[in-house]
Formats: sequence, structure tokens, C-alpha cells
Amino acid sequence: MKRNDYLSALIYYLQRRREDRGAVIAVRTKDICGVDRRCGWALYRLMMWLVSRGYAKRHKQGVYLIEKEALERVLVALREQI
Repeated sequence: MKRNDYLSALIYYLQRRREDRGAVIAVRTKDICGVDRRCGWALYRLMMWLVSRGYAKRHKQGVYLIEKEALERVLVALREQI
């Protein structure tokens, strides 16, 4: 898989989780990648990029939090990366 495939998987994951309850979306890299280490590293870099822009917070290893009110901005930022 290429970087764009991992990016597409992250966008798809966020769009699915949009309907969940609560004010925060927890992004678990294990749910997206499983045991694929290359995917895990690509998602780590993408999520840390979002953290640096202030869109996400790192909760713990492999878990990032995104507030639902910022989700549209996150999706736009991710789509610009494609």
C-alpha cells in the first residue's frame, strides 16, 4: 500500500466515526491498520501532523483524540494531502 492508501483509510475511518455518540472521536491506529507496521508508521506521521496543527491530541500510544466540531477542518486538511 502507498501513503495515499493509508490516508484514504484514515479519511474513511473518520467519516464512519462521525455518527458515533460523544463529543470526541478516538482514532485508534490498531483499528485501521491491525498489525501492519508500515501502516502504523504512516498513520503516526499523519496524526502527529494533525497534532502539530492543533486539530488532534495524542492521548496515548496509538490513540489520538479529535473533537467532532473540528472534524470538518480535519477532513479538509487531510484531503489537501492527497
